[in-house]
Amino acid sequence: MGHVDHGKTSLLDYIRKSNLTKKEFGNITQHIGIYNVKIKNKKNITFIDTPGHESFISIRRISIKISNIVLIIISSDKGIKNQTIESINHAKNENIPIIFVFTKIDKKNTNIDLIKKQLLNINISINKSKGEYLYQKVSIKNGYGIDNLIKKIFNISKKLNLKTNLNTLNCSGIIIDSFLDKKKGYIVKLLVKKGILKKGLYIMSGIYYGKIKNIFNDNNKNIDKVYPSYPCSIIGLNGSPFTGNKFETINNKKKIKKIIIKRKLLINKNKIVNNNNFFLYTKKKKKKNFIIKGDVDSSICVISDEINKFKNINIIKKSIGNITESDINLSNTFNSIIIGFNVKILVNKKKINNIKNKIYIFNVIYDLINFFKKKEYKLNKKKKKIIIGKSKVIKIFNKKNKKIFGCKVLNGKINKKYNIKILRNNKVIYKGEILSIKILNKNVLEVKKNNYFGIIIKNFDNLKINDIIESYKNKLI
Repeated sequence: MGHVDHGKTSLLDYIRKSNLTKKEFGNITQHIGIYNVKIKNKKNITFIDTPGHESFISIRRISIKISNIVLIIISSDKGIKNQTIESINHAKNENIPIIFVFTKIDKKNTNIDLIKKQLLNINISINKSKGEYLYQKVSIKNGYGIDNLIKKIFNISKKLNLKTNLNTLNCSGIIIDSFLDKKKGYIVKLLVKKGILKKGLYIMSGIYYGKIKNIFNDNNKNIDKVYPSYPCSIIGLNGSPFTGNKFETINNKKKIKKIIIKRKLLINKNKIVNNNNFFLYTKKKKKKNFIIKGDVDSSICVISDEINKFKNINIIKKSIGNITESDINLSNTFNSIIIGFNVKILVNKKKINNIKNKIYIFNVIYDLINFFKKKEYKLNKKKKKIIIGKSKVIKIFNKKNKKIFGCKVLNGKINKKYNIKILRNNKVIYKGEILSIKILNKNVLEVKKNNYFGIIIKNFDNLKINDIIESYKNKLI
């Protein structure tokens, strides 16, 4: 764990001999990753790779709760940052052992002593081999210190005396993530904590259940069973459970169905809304409606957490999967903008061209957050009315069942393109638009100070002598 761009995924790539960093847009981790690695001594470690961007705080909390040891990654040339401190606090609150890992030690401007002082400022004293908090310097370029880091992980695990029950009747664990595959259905990534997960067992998480049809390891190989502390992906659930939810297997379909019915009733009773395929529309003044589509459940969680910080934005639907025709129809019905994160638009071009509102696709989380910040800024801007001209009604003409009001410009100018308000005895009696302005029966766009003109007002003909017409424009402040 740690701040964005401090080398977390690059370190994991070196240990795994993989190239995960190339798979993520913007060269930053935007999805929770979980991988099992066989070390040289034939022992295994499961690593959880968490995004370091500030938006992924909920994912980091979940990752901490399911971990036995936390590696806090600190770039030797950048020092402690916001998410470094946040990750340390999460680990301390859960009483999980920490190893501090200093990356990028090959860089010229590294300053380990400064990092030690920064840690002391938050009451953390680090040591290479003894004490409450260990540390290790590593280089991803030449592998320096990585073997020692692995040794420290195994030494702490021995002290923790980690054990689990393989003989338990029901297998249980944690949902890591989930997404919808067009051909295979819901694919759920999970971590087994207790018991043995096997093909053919019935599994449930939240309000979803199903029979396990296929199991894949983290290298996408088809397997028959999974032991504790190993990650896997399964096919068989009838929906997409929340990231961080517990799962368990009960090899009794009727019993599972009864439990699911009770859970759904409880949800309805307490008005808890399911995170996926969520639809809620309430007419809220001065709020812009959005539909959110994401690639995986954890992305939806993160995006929702971020958007809920903005006062003037209303999510009417959020779900995993690509943007479809039903999303566009919903957008048209409720005047909504569609936001997609790492998804495609599965709609023909004509439908997209006819859409009343825009579709925005993002691949990098901070681009999406900046978009919403700009939207909220525009929504929060106040409109200031700037008076550009004032005129007075001096005569009323009746022509062909229409009333034309003769006026004189007192100051400024009266312009057809600007809105107007009519005042009688200093009270506003009407706000609207000008239908036409005439001088000597000729249509004009504008009349300046001390000039006389005739005016026809849209949807209003109840003017009286001495009424004041103000022409104004709105300015966002």
